[in-house]
Amino acid sequence: MIFTLLLAAPALAIDRAAALDNAAAYAIHSWSMGSVNMTASCSSDYESTYSPGTYIGLPYDWGGYMDIAEFDAQIADGYGAGSHSWHGSLSCTAGLDCSGFVSMVWETGHYSTSTFYGCTDEIGWNDLKRADAVNDAGSHMVLFAYENDAGDPVFYEAAGSAERTRINSGSGWSYFDGYVPIRFEDIDDGAPEPGQLNDPYEIPSFPFYDQRWTAGALSDEIDSYSCAPDTDESGPEVLYHFVAAEAGRLEVVVSDDTGVDIDIHVLTAPSGDACIARDDTEVSVDVGPGDVWISLDTWVSGQEYPGPYLLVVDFNGGTGEPVEDSPPPEDDTAPDDDTLNEEEVGGTVGPEGSELGDDAPGGPGELSERPGGCGCDSGGPPLGLFGLLGALLGLRRRGANAGRVG
Repeated sequence: MIFTLLLAAPALAIDRAAALDNAAAYAIHSWSMGSVNMTASCSSDYESTYSPGTYIGLPYDWGGYMDIAEFDAQIADGYGAGSHSWHGSLSCTAGLDCSGFVSMVWETGHYSTSTFYGCTDEIGWNDLKRADAVNDAGSHMVLFAYENDAGDPVFYEAAGSAERTRINSGSGWSYFDGYVPIRFEDIDDGAPEPGQLNDPYEIPSFPFYDQRWTAGALSDEIDSYSCAPDTDESGPEVLYHFVAAEAGRLEVVVSDDTGVDIDIHVLTAPSGDACIARDDTEVSVDVGPGDVWISLDTWVSGQEYPGPYLLVVDFNGGTGEPVEDSPPPEDDTAPDDDTLNEEEVGGTVGPEGSELGDDAPGGPGELSERPGGCGCDSGGPPLGLFGLLGALLGLRRRGANAGRVG
């Protein structure tokens, strides 16, 4: 008798920020299904629990393990949309389950909740860090993101009961009764990340663009702002800074997606008490000369709404040390105020319970290109194209939260 031993692919090191980026990419991925995805070619008994439409977060698929590009291709090819334990592990359905999700996020090769001991170490609850996992072997596992100000866990999961990959901030620690915290043996803390009060991202010139995530951001120090003291901003924030060389008009736009709510705050010091303007999506305010901070903070109402965002900033006063007032030279050959040369307007751009069965073995896969900060060295589009830029990056102006007070 010949026995074949199935082994997961060798695991490679990954840092915590990259793992959280991977998780967020799954949780906010938008996809659409048609009537063809209601059935599956390899099972006459299969019927998807989804209906034709557009969804956020990949569907739960029992035994599923795949990257986002493979999922999109399979849905386009008519595979069934997701599955559950009662369907069995099917080769003709698309999505991923809880351990397939963590396997893809950690880039370990495919493990199940019962075999993850092969590349992880058990840790204490007090040692739990972002991008560690919490596992109930044979049942369910999640990727821990952070603990919010209320002391509750915020985590990513592919949940059978929710039928999708998602970020969960409302279940509390009781969700993990019977679970064990574990750490991928090749995860790295990574270099200290900017974006904090004492180490903001510096804006070198304008226009400036950046795409990041607040889920798992290291800074969670500002919970309210003097310009809107009754608005709960106790989720994690990302901070930016520049020095206005002279007074000018600052324009800030943030785009996010369904289930994400990131608010803009303009500050004259690294403190919520120094807020001079804020809005849900866009701010236009006079600032400078002097230091300017921009805080992109996560709105909270019953639960937190962290996630990815696209930031676009423009300022017409220039950057650098503030310019002291001085009389103009006798031979003033400066151009008219209404005339700006190309060098002046160009600029560099900167960047709920769970019904789950254990997982079936699967083949190797690889993640699509990981999202993160972005940048190039060409001038940016005018402010009128902000909405288009957001759409091109897969983000859109918030619609689901229209009418909210945050």
